[in-house]
Amino acid sequence: MPSYVLYALSAYLLLALHGVADKFMLTNTAKHPVVYTFYAGTSSIFVFILAPFGLKMLPFNDFLLALLSGAGFLYATYFLYKAIQLSSVSRILPIEGGLVPLFTYIFAYIFLDERLTLNQSIAFLLLTSGAVIMSLRSEGGEWKFKALRDATIAAVLFAGSLVLIKHVYDVGGLVSGLVWSRLGLFGAAMLYLAVPSYRKLIFNAPKTTNAKNASLFYGTRAVGAAAGLLQNYAISIGSVVIVNALQGFQFIFVLFLTSVLSQYYPRILHERINLQTVMVKISAIVLITTGLALLGL
Repeated sequence: MPSYVLYALSAYLLLALHGVADKFMLTNTAKHPVVYTFYAGTSSIFVFILAPFGLKMLPFNDFLLALLSGAGFLYATYFLYKAIQLSSVSRILPIEGGLVPLFTYIFAYIFLDERLTLNQSIAFLLLTSGAVIMSLRSEGGEWKFKALRDATIAAVLFAGSLVLIKHVYDVGGLVSGLVWSRLGLFGAAMLYLAVPSYRKLIFNAPKTTNAKNASLFYGTRAVGAAAGLLQNYAISIGSVVIVNALQGFQFIFVLFLTSVLSQYYPRILHERINLQTVMVKISAIVLITTGLALLGL
């Protein structure tokens, strides 16, 4: 099995933990997505500690693409958090798992000239189909249009961001891509301060946050940073399309976590387990694991 697949799987395990923690944060602490994305975005500036390990200047056009990738990632996160607030984390994340690889495939085909082998193409279809099936379940009524809209916008922005950063990695390497893209992410977060209503929310947030919630936030950021590093390393050495298609495994991990934790925090996670749900999830897991097995051939 290609090594980048193992790095991607490790990243998605951490991202599953990160996604569940995000739901708690958005419910109890940073209730407005602007607040959470601002502090997450500004904390990304600490990636500059990697500068001594290979940072170099890029050609101006590629430098701009790196900044654009970071900005796109921040605003994608904003729309993702909006969708999570409107629905459940175990429904929104699988939708992302189907749409992000689809848009990534389209963008990579057009802009990176990336082509998949027959085995990779079949695996891609299995992995993304499994991720979509993960989200097909009844949950307190019909799908909320706003949640689906925000999830779709997030998917387009995530896909565009990841395809851009793959190009930057090919040109300047992992460290340069990470550092300059995070500079764009930081700059995009600072733009929130130009909106008075957002500025008020951002500056008021620390006043209403206790030490426990602050620790949860920074712990969540640390897990997210580790996951992001693993995911980006996998993208830098492998196929950006396949790395994104493997995201289906994140939702298997999320399903397990939310199924357990919803018994203790039903107000936040809203998970309902019944025979129909279990059968749907098993079908999705079979597709996802078959896709992974095909990649290992």
